[in-house]
Amino acid sequence: MRNIRAVYQKLREVKYHHYVALLKIYSKKIPSNCKYNYLYTVSTDKNKNEVKIGLCLLHQPDLNFKEIHPHIVDVCQYPHHCANCNGFVINFSKEMVKELFEEELKDIKLKEKKYPDICALEWVLEQSVVGLPPFSTIQKMYYAIKKWLSKNRVL
Repeated sequence: MRNIRAVYQKLREVKYHHYVALLKIYSKKIPSNCKYNYLYTVSTDKNKNEVKIGLCLLHQPDLNFKEIHPHIVDVCQYPHHCANCNGFVINFSKEMVKELFEEELKDIKLKEKKYPDICALEWVLEQSVVGLPPFSTIQKMYYAIKKWLSKNRVL
């Protein structure tokens, strides 16, 4: 990359691509992404082993998890259970995923492990002496004139 502005632009692109990848993960139609899925822990008596079972609480009167009516509970544990489910509701919105991504970027150890490319680009930006050049009014006028000319089909 030739200058610091190109590094900054690349950092923005890389962060955006990681955000989109995380958004794809959280918007898949799998049981853990459903609003009505609840992981219930069942322990065996002999070996004290715990097994987690995904339950669909779609038809429950209220979702307080204190009063669960067992006769209207479905098991929803694998992705093929969600494939034809009409009651599937995504648990995470775009804003929630963006907040999760920003929280991951705040944790330095997690960021170093999960996003090394972002760390490298941030390191390059920290090492630059000049910093980012400000967006001058001349550049602003240039882009405004260019936009106006292209809109009026002069160019």
